[in-house]
Amino acid sequence: MNWIALIPVKEPEVCKTRLAEHLSSTERARLCEQMLAHVLDVLSHCPGIGPVVVLSRRRPVLWTGAWIVDEGRGLNEELTACMTKLGGQRIAILHSDLPLLCVDDVTALIEAAELDPALAQDRHGSGTNAFALPNASDVTFAFGQDSLRRHQQLLRGRVHVVKRPGLALDIDTPADLVYAEAQGFHRQ
Repeated sequence: MNWIALIPVKEPEVCKTRLAEHLSSTERARLCEQMLAHVLDVLSHCPGIGPVVVLSRRRPVLWTGAWIVDEGRGLNEELTACMTKLGGQRIAILHSDLPLLCVDDVTALIEAAELDPALAQDRHGSGTNAFALPNASDVTFAFGQDSLRRHQQLLRGRVHVVKRPGLALDIDTPADLVYAEAQGFHRQ
């Protein structure tokens, strides 16, 4: 049985605002599109993943696949609404800003979640960059500040934490971008 990959995507004009001092709005939008294209490409090569569904206010220009409209309620509420639509299935939620993601990272995430949920922590050890749910019918989301700890508390210890470089590096700050470039990421 395949996993559904769910990718939440922010609108290009509001993405990566913490990079505004270093990148223009056009450069930030291009960076977001580049990272989304990368994540979608990786998922297209992952055995066990299919279909891929994008959650966004507008269908991303480069995406012609399945799409759920983000109604602007905030990430946690939007994901909860998606679980109602997709519930009871195996779902892997991955953020769209993972420039070093590879097939082995996604495979490790879904393998860790065969029986219990699996979380992929960010490189700082406090955020959640991916969340795999073997049965997505009853879950509470806590994305935002300190989400890793909050997700672990909500799941009462029945969760696996996956630590992989491609899942750990998301781009939020100028320091993240510098780190990604040092790891081989090239902005277009």
